[in-house]
Amino acid sequence: MVKIAAMKLLTLFFPILIACMPSGSFARTYYVSPTGSDANVGYDINAPFKTMKKALGKSDLTEILVRGGTHYITGDSTVSINKIGAGPGAYTIRNYPGERPLFDCSGLNTGKKGFSVTGNYWYITGIDIMKARDNGMYITGANNIIEFCSFFENEDSGLQLSGGATNNQIINCDSYFNKDATSENADGFACKLDVGTGNSFKGCRAWQNSDDGWDGYLRPSDNISTSIDSCWSFRNGYLKSGAVSGVNGDGNGFKMGGSDATDLRHNQILTHCVSFYNRKRGFDQNNNRGSMTLYNNTAFANGGGNFVMSSITLAAGSVMTVKNCVAFTAAGTAGSNSFVSGAVLQNNSWQSPFSTTLADFISIDTVGARAARKPDGSLPDVNFMHLTATSDLIDGGQDVGLVFSGEAPDLGAFETSPAASAIYIFNGNGNWDNAANWLNNAIPPATLAPGNQIIIDPSTGGECIVNISYTLSPGASFVVMAGKQLSLPGNLNITN
Repeated sequence: MVKIAAMKLLTLFFPILIACMPSGSFARTYYVSPTGSDANVGYDINAPFKTMKKALGKSDLTEILVRGGTHYITGDSTVSINKIGAGPGAYTIRNYPGERPLFDCSGLNTGKKGFSVTGNYWYITGIDIMKARDNGMYITGANNIIEFCSFFENEDSGLQLSGGATNNQIINCDSYFNKDATSENADGFACKLDVGTGNSFKGCRAWQNSDDGWDGYLRPSDNISTSIDSCWSFRNGYLKSGAVSGVNGDGNGFKMGGSDATDLRHNQILTHCVSFYNRKRGFDQNNNRGSMTLYNNTAFANGGGNFVMSSITLAAGSVMTVKNCVAFTAAGTAGSNSFVSGAVLQNNSWQSPFSTTLADFISIDTVGARAARKPDGSLPDVNFMHLTATSDLIDGGQDVGLVFSGEAPDLGAFETSPAASAIYIFNGNGNWDNAANWLNNAIPPATLAPGNQIIIDPSTGGECIVNISYTLSPGASFVVMAGKQLSLPGNLNITN
């Protein structure tokens, strides 16, 4: 379905994947299966290849469909993805519909990565990578999208961006139980060292990695930017068994930067992120000299402090901004929070006029945080750290340019969506202003009030024709069911 919510800020985002075919070649899909053979033609679903190496070596390749089951990667056979595409969607690796392939890399030689992505414009989705002898996936290319993948039990960071990696998007991925020999390098997601700029993470989770959930330590890159949105980081600094990872494992949720000489700038933007029960810090400046912008994040019960952002003064021109954030502990306090002199701190839960208590939250129980993702790869629904209807943290924030409902943004990572107090369903065929086209003849009023909802679900073969001017108020919602038709010869107005 398509949902249009009337808010003070409305953004309609429709991702479009454009296939840019390699010039001078015939575009072809290849299949890879644990039961295949590299002697097969590969482009016939009934005659798939056995190895990724064989499919990736085909000059006419545009897509690889990977069948379910366990694919064993052995010896020195890191899966090398190196073709350079001309634009978005040039090359694709995806799971075969309805199946989930697992790449077991335990048979690789010591120090070998599972996947190495040096190419550009690849879209990789729906695969799992485990037990690589180094990183699960290592990216140095540009403009790649990695979506709905998981990386676990690898001997270094689950997914790492380095070597000049630029403008890559990591979406709805999980990285967990990764541990290196000393426990000081294996992060969930590492965007560090000699990484490039413009990389982003959205909807990802990192838990129980021996070092950090996210690590932005630089050597020698400087003045680069990374954005992290709607990501969860928890219980890092602990192992799969639950034991402490060791003295070398930092155990931070989001380590935003740092460098050997404490002089480099990693400009970070974190929005709607949650960091909880990490062994040390929730949101950690380390010795990052760059700008750090934190909007609508939540930190809970991190062992070494929730927001620890006072370790070193910023470089000239860098700014630390923290707005609409929540810090809390199981004891009912804000915990330890500190910031550099001159930091911009506004509308946070530990600041006046707020007095944050357990009563502000539906639950502080983390149940469901590790639950399976939804079929589309999005995060599971949880009650953890969501606000109760009576909390003064609802509408307590300031507009920072993020989508919100109500009069103002809520504090914390989870925006409260008011339940619809009235629902109007168009289930007929024809004009909007004909009451007979609405369930129980209940035609909506001329302006849909906040909290109310309209559902467009015409009869089979029918359509809804908006033949009058109609207005949605902030906080109202408008839903068109999948496969149904809405025509707008009139005007549909969305008020600010």
